[in-house]
Amino acid sequence: MNRGHIVTGVVILVLASGVLGGVVGGLLVSGRSASVGPGEPVPAGTSCDVAQVAARVLPSLVTITVQGAGGSGTGSGSVLDQQGNLLTNDHVIAAAAISGTITVDFARGHVRAPASLVGRDPATDLAVIRVAPGAVPLTPITAGESAGLVVGQPVVAAGSPLGLTGTITSGTVSALNRYIDVGQGAAPATLVNTIQTDAAINPGNSGGPLTDCAGHQVGVNSAGAQVPGGGGGSIGLNFAIPMDFARSIADQLIRTGRATHPGIGLLAVTVTAEMATAIGLARGALVEQVVPSLGAAQAGIRPGDVITRVGGTTVNSVDQMLVAIRGHNPGDTVQVTFVRNGSEITTTVAVSGT
Repeated sequence: MNRGHIVTGVVILVLASGVLGGVVGGLLVSGRSASVGPGEPVPAGTSCDVAQVAARVLPSLVTITVQGAGGSGTGSGSVLDQQGNLLTNDHVIAAAAISGTITVDFARGHVRAPASLVGRDPATDLAVIRVAPGAVPLTPITAGESAGLVVGQPVVAAGSPLGLTGTITSGTVSALNRYIDVGQGAAPATLVNTIQTDAAINPGNSGGPLTDCAGHQVGVNSAGAQVPGGGGGSIGLNFAIPMDFARSIADQLIRTGRATHPGIGLLAVTVTAEMATAIGLARGALVEQVVPSLGAAQAGIRPGDVITRVGGTTVNSVDQMLVAIRGHNPGDTVQVTFVRNGSEITTTVAVSGT
């Protein structure tokens, strides 16, 4: 199982991919229940009919099995469209990304369908694979709007934890806009603006859909926290990539095979409350380096400036700055406020893509 960085002093973040072998390989089963058509969105704060959600989501749920030079494993995904594109996490397919095989089992029937890699984006832990559209029946999932989620709203997670296909768990949105570092060694990766949920997400759930009570996908299940030495099960601290963001990356991967990421061309460190008090700086992101010719440099931002606002978002950390910037597209401009020598300055900065 892949492991991410320590999130706090008491939990370890684990990417929710499964590993084949032993008992797990022998536990592949399929769910069976009747499908119903999509319904009207269910308002936040109301109870979920989880059985109805499951019936809507399961026809669009897939289990992904990979074998390659990097090892073997299982994960989950969802059907995006009638062209056979399937959305999942990059870490699910990474072992077979260079050479290897990817096969897909549909929660409703068809098994071992061969799939090919459309594109991957390790930096955001997202990938798109494709099955031949004429080879299997395809039921695209309905994409929801993650921007409309509220804390306390019921949600449902679907996937194949430990190879148990067609598994449904439910919970609530515990928090929003989490910034989670899941990089592996020299391969940086961040989950930006993530949805935190107590719906159980275990190894094998990675890449599967997190849905609202109408069965609309609002997130991509990606990672869960564990207590060190406490075993491998969910402790109710789990994270999903928002669907609005995931869909934008997926669209780029389908069009071009790669994704670009918005930036303004600087490196910074967080000014904590303790630092602000000790050295008299404003809370925010202290600029350490500015890349020549990119947006920040062209706007006159210099090392030593402390960024305090990006667009309409107050910035108290580098994480918050990155999240705010990633809410824009390359080619956009954004208002950036910073403090220099005690004076507050606002300037317009061009957003570039990397």
